[in-house]
Amino acid sequence: MERAECNRNCWISAAIAGTVVLLFVSGLGELNWLGGLFLGFVTFMLFGSLMVWLVCHDMPLPVPPLEATPPEDWRRRQADSQPEALLVSASLPETPAPVQMPLRAGDAVDDLRRIKGIGPKISDWLNANGVTRYDQIASWDAVAVADFVQRMGRMGSRIEADDWVGQAKVLAAGGETEHSRRVDKGEPG
Repeated sequence: MERAECNRNCWISAAIAGTVVLLFVSGLGELNWLGGLFLGFVTFMLFGSLMVWLVCHDMPLPVPPLEATPPEDWRRRQADSQPEALLVSASLPETPAPVQMPLRAGDAVDDLRRIKGIGPKISDWLNANGVTRYDQIASWDAVAVADFVQRMGRMGSRIEADDWVGQAKVLAAGGETEHSRRVDKGEPG
């Protein structure tokens, strides 16, 4: 049975049920014709919706039988069936992101926790990703900042909010910030 025909039959059945409720209720006790009409309409809506939901819902289509397909045809069919939005562009970024060199023995390591917003965990993460000195952070441009913001996730917003690049420039030049003085004194950040 077609879905439209099924829906029509369910609503016809609901109309009959609502009419029966109207006829029985309108003559009972204190309920008058208007009360019966209201209950008949409620019955019509509830019964019709329930019948459409139970009887006329879409049934899943059976799975087509498997057929032997050569791998080349399978790959072509898969590529043809993919939406364009899921295809990934193979173009490279216009300017490559700066590559941080890994830490080597003998390299100077700055205490990155002297920068406000960098605690022990972020400092360890930066060190593991090759950022060990103030001058590295001081040289970050907008592309590098955006790259680290994306790589760090929710904590990446601290880079711009706490002005890591500005603080790193001061510290790389041998200066101090209020935060670095507190860290040097052993006070909590």
